Amino acid sequence: MMSDGRVHPAAPPSSSDFSGEMNHSASAYSSSDPSSSPLYSFHFEKPVHPPPALPHAGQQQPQKPAPPQPGTYVVQVPKDKVFRVPPPENARLFQHYTRRAKRRGAGGSCLRACLYLLLALLCLAVLLAVAVAVVYLVYKPTKPAYSVVSLAVSGLAGVGNASAPGAFSPGFEATLRADNGRNGKTGVRYDGDGSRIAVSYEGVSLAQGKWPAFYQAPGNVTVFVAKAKGAGIRFSESVRGQMAAAERLRSVPFDVDVKVPVRLQLGGVRTWAVPVTVRCVMAVDSLAADAKVVSRSCDVKVPFLFWGN
Repeated sequence: MMSDGRVHPAAPPSSSDFSGEMNHSASAYSSSDPSSSPLYSFHFEKPVHPPPALPHAGQQQPQKPAPPQPGTYVVQVPKDKVFRVPPPENARLFQHYTRRAKRRGAGGSCLRACLYLLLALLCLAVLLAVAVAVVYLVYKPTKPAYSVVSLAVSGLAGVGNASAPGAFSPGFEATLRADNGRNGKTGVRYDGDGSRIAVSYEGVSLAQGKWPAFYQAPGNVTVFVAKAKGAGIRFSESVRGQMAAAERLRSVPFDVDVKVPVRLQLGGVRTWAVPVTVRCVMAVDSLAADAKVVSRSCDVKVPFLFWGN
């Protein structure tokens, strides 16, 4: 219509007409084959602005209106047709977690191996303890008894005289008694190598020697001689005076220390060597070869758990 000199836009189609057309087209696609349905549906919303009115004569030219805003378009896409591309950070995260999983797997294998080894050692220790307990109940090993029967002294004659030489070479021959009578099933082997016999007086070392090597059968009593020798021993005036006074009293004290490796013989089984320590405090009536023992006391120490007293 041009009655007022202005142009009016045609009325937009109503929503009912548009939806009718869409429904008609959709029904046409979905009538027979579901795969022929439209993959995408579009809905357009574009605003329609009326044209500006023409000015009358004598009126001021109006300002040019701002350009209309662009229309809005809504595109609806089915979810099964949407494909997502992961960002590059995901690839780095995947590699990081993969390496960490491999490291965890290696650490778990090492931990399992350590647990298996610990379990094996524990089982071995239990078996060893059971075996030792059985051996102890069957053989019942007991420490032998030791004593000094006699002690022959040489090289110390005239130690209290002023005319005595300045250096002495004392010698000792100790007759020892080892009693293994309390062990009816256990033999004892003494190793000469690594043994040591030391004789001292008031803390002054006089002589050293070795314990002889031999085997002592179960229930056996062995008497043997162990020798110790010293050289270049010098005494102070006070020590020489004390030794001369003790000889006059017929009681010269000496300390005899023995350390010898010992192995137990349990039937056909021989144990490892354990050090037996013997300390004897004894006194003789003279400083001569025919000296007699007037007192003795021996203490035996064995670092072996199952040797009884």
